[in-house]
Amino acid sequence: MTAPAFDIIIIGGGITGVGIARDAALRGLRVALFEKGDYASGTSSKSSKMVHGGLRYLEHGEIGLVFESVSERRVQTRVAPHLVRPLPFLIPIYKGAKPGFELMNVGLWIYDSLALFRAPRMHKTFRGQRRALEIEPQLKSDGLRGVLEYYDCATDDARLTLENALDARSLGADCRTYTEVTRFERAADGRITGVGIRDRLTGESSIVTARVVVLAAGAW
Repeated sequence: MTAPAFDIIIIGGGITGVGIARDAALRGLRVALFEKGDYASGTSSKSSKMVHGGLRYLEHGEIGLVFESVSERRVQTRVAPHLVRPLPFLIPIYKGAKPGFELMNVGLWIYDSLALFRAPRMHKTFRGQRRALEIEPQLKSDGLRGVLEYYDCATDDARLTLENALDARSLGADCRTYTEVTRFERAADGRITGVGIRDRLTGESSIVTARVVVLAAGAW
């Protein structure tokens, strides 16, 4: 039996696909990635442009999800500090608001603690109408009790995707754009053993084999 050409084939050149490719290449695996368009041509260039820890998930008690998200946020700020930058957010608190000032403050302390107090910057509280308006004069003043400031991160999503792809290539991954996967190749027992591909620029077709095929094509 002929050995597979690759350890892993990844279908899709969005942030998920290129992230898998980079991680697999870092581990010494033989990697191929095929993207039918260009890198980040789908969802990965149409995101909120945020790398956030999921503050809103705390309200639903999803502590594990928030911890995972803030941990990954820190990884991104470490490996791509030129692309993942701190972004401040202000939460104005008005009289009668629910959750109120104290509860929101506790929530942000929990958010900071889940980041092991290594968030881009620690949250701050500004109590009282006068102090809040010094921070942001455009806020409505009636009933304003103060503001809370916390940080997540912003990114250039398409560039982050591209740089992951370039890093994967530098580590030996065979990453191809404008290459469409046309079918799965299967063994007699039904296992997927490879894919058929077509170069959308030249029209050339071929078959590529691998031990594992990962579908990361997204919604597009």
